[in-house]
Amino acid sequence: GLGHAARIGMVFERLGTRPRRVALVIPDSAAKVSLVRFDQTPARRDDLDRLVRWQVRKSIPFAIDEATVSYTPGARLGDAANGREFLVTLARRSTVAEYENVCADAGAHAGLVDLATTSLLNMFLSSAAPSGDWLLVHVRVDSTSIAILRGEDVIFYRNRAEGEEES
Repeated sequence: GLGHAARIGMVFERLGTRPRRVALVIPDSAAKVSLVRFDQTPARRDDLDRLVRWQVRKSIPFAIDEATVSYTPGARLGDAANGREFLVTLARRSTVAEYENVCADAGAHAGLVDLATTSLLNMFLSSAAPSGDWLLVHVRVDSTSIAILRGEDVIFYRNRAEGEEES
């Protein structure tokens, strides 16, 4: 069969263009997504980066130094003046690099890498974001992801592989 890079090349041919930069959407199972809450959010970006990495380091089965970590601000905490939740995504750096390398082999740079469900959330939020509480259920053959949002803020997120004991 064709390799992944060859398949991407075929898609480019069908599009009639060879983009140099692409957005890459990877499966939810390639990363761990968590909600992290801080009563006090550091003002400096470097301090916040260190605090996020320290908070999530024990939630992954590999060293935090091997992880790519990204986060986005979520809901403000009503009981704390500077408190906030963050939606944190962690993936093994080598796993993300495998996906990026397939794009590179096809001649394109993956400038944006996103998870399938968070990409869907961004699509909904960029159009007409629902107000109040709303639910996104993303069902795939091998897994299901659920996100509950309050307005634009994710307040719950889970990804479960099919066949896991916990339903």
